Amino acid sequence: MIWLLSDPHGTMDFPWMHEYLRRAGDDDWLFILGDVCLSFEKTEENRAFTKWFLSLEKNVAFLDGNHENFAYLDSFPEEEWRGGKVHRLTPHIVHMERGYVFTLGGRSFFACGGCRSSAKWAEMGLYYEGEEPTQEECARGRENLTAHGMRVDYVLTHKYETDGPKATETLLALTRFIEENVTYSRWYYGHNHRSRAADEKHVCVYDTPVFLP
Repeated sequence: MIWLLSDPHGTMDFPWMHEYLRRAGDDDWLFILGDVCLSFEKTEENRAFTKWFLSLEKNVAFLDGNHENFAYLDSFPEEEWRGGKVHRLTPHIVHMERGYVFTLGGRSFFACGGCRSSAKWAEMGLYYEGEEPTQEECARGRENLTAHGMRVDYVLTHKYETDGPKATETLLALTRFIEENVTYSRWYYGHNHRSRAADEKHVCVYDTPVFLP
């Protein structure tokens, strides 16, 4: 079974994550849709969270959000995994890079993390270069979707990008490309800190898990 959660923001106080760790078997996976915040803040709490997260012995795959230490994630070795590229953090934990299609349990997942933060985060000193998907990463996404016949089972992003003053233009263009060209069953995303279905195909994920049997 695949569990979907999002936006733990460097806290161990995320009850359903502990429930996953208690219940998960060897074939189960937790997908986190961004803002894990590993080595994000120079605080004892964040250091403790990072150490705890990297000690997990259950399967975890995560997208990056906008609140990540991208240089830290990039410091881990890159490898091929399930049809795409990941950073391998531990034997059990991978960071899914942007613009790839991954296949797990006979199902295909297009993954693209990142989006734009508001200016207040930079003012607080909590901004790391690389939060917005690049033209190259989004072009890679279009190429991989085309190679998969414009069809995947699920789309996973940190944010469902819509037009507006805070929009990430590259991510907005990729969103439009997917909506106009790609057949998919559900689009799961985080960022908004709420668990609700926007409609039958678009589901915002937060601290209440979505289960994919």
